Amino acid sequence: MKSSRLATKLADLRAASSLTQEEVAAHLNVSKAAVSKWECGASAPDISLLPAIAELYAISLDDLFGRSGEMPKDQVDDAYLHALELLGSDREAGIAYVRGQARQHWSCLPLVRMMGLAAFAHVPASEGFDARPIEGDAARLADEAQRLFRRAMALDPHAGPLHPDVAPLAQLLQWTARLDEAKALVEPLVSEGPNLAALSLALLYQEEGQRDDALRILQRQVFTSLVEMQGALNALVPVCDDTYLAEAERFAARLQATPEYVSTSPTLLPVMRFEIAKRAAAAGRGAEALAALASFAEALATCCEILRRPVNAGLFDRIGDLVWDERGKDAQNEGEKAAANLQAAFANQLASDDAWDSLRDTGEFQKLVARLPEVAPRAKA
Repeated sequence: MKSSRLATKLADLRAASSLTQEEVAAHLNVSKAAVSKWECGASAPDISLLPAIAELYAISLDDLFGRSGEMPKDQVDDAYLHALELLGSDREAGIAYVRGQARQHWSCLPLVRMMGLAAFAHVPASEGFDARPIEGDAARLADEAQRLFRRAMALDPHAGPLHPDVAPLAQLLQWTARLDEAKALVEPLVSEGPNLAALSLALLYQEEGQRDDALRILQRQVFTSLVEMQGALNALVPVCDDTYLAEAERFAARLQATPEYVSTSPTLLPVMRFEIAKRAAAAGRGAEALAALASFAEALATCCEILRRPVNAGLFDRIGDLVWDERGKDAQNEGEKAAANLQAAFANQLASDDAWDSLRDTGEFQKLVARLPEVAPRAKA
C-alpha cells in the first residue's frame, strides 16, 4: 500500500474510533507528532507497531493494508477452474497464476485451499511423478501445493480430525519421501476407539431436561459417524481383495438402501461397483463383469439424481448445517455440473483402461456404455 493510502486509512480509522491523535499516541507510546506525520503521509509507522495499531482499531493486518480476507464463492470457483485449465495447458503460466492468486488473497481460506487442490490435482499427471521421491514438474507442483495446504491449516486451526487439508498434505509428504512427517501429521487425529464425549455430553443435557440439545448432539454424532464409515469403505476399495470388496459392497448397499442415505455419500456404491466390474473384466470373467457393470450403472444413475436433487433423512432434522441445504438455482446448477463431471470421469475410464478390452466388442458392454450419457446429461451453461 502506498504511504498516501495508508495515511488516509489511519486517519479514517482514528476518526471512526472517535480518538484524538493524542489518545492514539498515548496508546502506542509514540509522540503526537509521529501520529500526525503518519496521517499526513510524511512518514509511516514502524513495522513493529503495525500489530498494535490493528489491535487498537479492532481490525486485522489485512484490513489495515486493504487486503480482503474473503472472496465470493463463485469467484473462488472461477479461479479454481482457471487454475486447473492453465496448469493443464501451460504449466509455467498455471504455477504463476496459482502463486499470484494466493499472494493476493493470502487470508482467504477457500481461495488458498482451492489453489492448493488445483496444484495437487496435476501432480500425478506431471513429469517426474513415477520417481520416488517425485521430481521435476511433479515435485515443483507438490511444493506449491504443500505450501498452500499448510497455509490453509493455519487459517483453519480448529478443524480437528475433519480438517480437509490433512489428507492431501499427507499424500504430498509421502510422494516427496517424507513418510515420517506424513504419519506425524495424521496419527494424532486418528482415534483408537469410539469417541464417547458426544454421548456423555448428550447425557448431561438429557439429565438437565434439555432434550433438544441432547437430540442435536446425538444426531450430529450419528451423521458424522455414518459419513466417516462410508469414507472408510470407499478407501478400502483399492487395497482389499475381491472377497472383502464384495462383502464391503453388500454392507454399503444396506447402508444406502434409500435415497436419503445415498445423500450422505453419493459416490460410494458407484465407485465400489465399478471396481468390482473392472477386476472381473481384467480377470477374464466377462459375464460377472457385465453384471457388475449393470449394477454400477444403476448406482451411478441414483448417485447423479441425488447430486441434482438431494434428499435429507428425517433422522437429521436438527443438524441443518451438516446436511444438504435448500437448493436454489445456483446450487441446482452445481449439482448438474457435478453429475456431468462424474459421468464423464467414469466414461473416460471405460474408454481408456485396457481392463475393458475383452468386452468392448460385445453388444451388452456397448449398451451399458451408451446408458451413461443418459445418467448425467451435461449441465446447461
